[in-house]
Amino acid sequence: MAEVVDLDRFRRKLAADKGFRTWLKRFQDQFGPDTRLLDLAPETLLYLATPGDDNLYVYFDLVMGAMGLGGALRFRLDDVEAAVKLRIMDTAFALMDRVRFEVMRRLGWVAEVPGQDTPLIVLVQESWQKGGEFSRQVPRLREDHPEYDTYRRLSPLDQNTFVRRLIPSAVAVFHRKVKEEASG
Repeated sequence: MAEVVDLDRFRRKLAADKGFRTWLKRFQDQFGPDTRLLDLAPETLLYLATPGDDNLYVYFDLVMGAMGLGGALRFRLDDVEAAVKLRIMDTAFALMDRVRFEVMRRLGWVAEVPGQDTPLIVLVQESWQKGGEFSRQVPRLREDHPEYDTYRRLSPLDQNTFVRRLIPSAVAVFHRKVKEEASG
């Protein structure tokens, strides 16, 4: 009798194997086709949320591997068409937003992150396909956040901007929290 193969799961596993190849070397976490933002260790999340070129290339590796485009070295060597390069960057920045929103969720600043239960590989694929529509998804500030009253009075577009402006302070607070937990 023939074995039934879940093609979507098989494709996601292949994408995860390629996408997470460099992540497995860099981080202490285990990554697979079902790894979600919720599953990332605080140290991994902090690294991914921190600004910097090296951090950005980690995203490029994930995106390019998952989409079958090789690794970030091709990006650095300018061995990718300009339109594809822009798509890689857009996808990487959208994922970086989601990671930073996850930092905010763990701090209790937002209730939930769009796609927090979705595997990272699926987030890469969705962002690749949806582009700007994917990037516009911003979580709502929690009502118990000290700046909620200001946030509440804003238009929805301004609320999104308000949440994004909180990212640097959220990353700084999360950085202190992770370092305290590591040392204490």
